[in-house]
Amino acid sequence: MKKTNEMSRLAGVSRRTLQYYDDEGLLITERTCDNHRLYDRQAMERIWEILVYKAMDFELGEIRHIVEGSEEQKKKWLARRKKAIDEKITEERQKKDVIAFVQKHGIPPLPEEGSGKTYVECIRELRDRAVCERRGKYGS
Repeated sequence: MKKTNEMSRLAGVSRRTLQYYDDEGLLITERTCDNHRLYDRQAMERIWEILVYKAMDFELGEIRHIVEGSEEQKKKWLARRKKAIDEKITEERQKKDVIAFVQKHGIPPLPEEGSGKTYVECIRELRDRAVCERRGKYGS
C-alpha cells in the first residue's frame, strides 16, 4: 500500500491529479481511519492504465468508458483513435506539402474574378497540386 505522496512520486503526477481520478470514479482507493487515500496494486495498475490512455490523447471521459468496457470495446476505441491519428497525419502532411510548394514557387497569384471558383476552392487545388508534386518527386 502506498500513500498519496509516494504514489504521486511513483506515477509522476500531482497529488491533486490522483485525488481527481479518485473523485471522478476512475480509481478506487482504500482509506485510512483518518481518511487518507491508500493505493494498492490494483489502484497502481489502474493509474498506469489511465496514464497509458492519456498518452494516446484520450480524454478522461473517454478513458472512463474504455477502462469500464470489454476487451472488444477497448479494441474499438483504439481502432478509432488510430484512424483519427492517421487522418491528422494526412492533414498535416498536406499542410507540409503546401508549405514546400509555396517555398519553391511563391504564393500563387490571386484567382481571376469570374473564374467561377472561390478562393477556398483555389486553395484546395493548390493543396492537390502540392501533393501531386511531392508524389511525383518521391514516387509515392
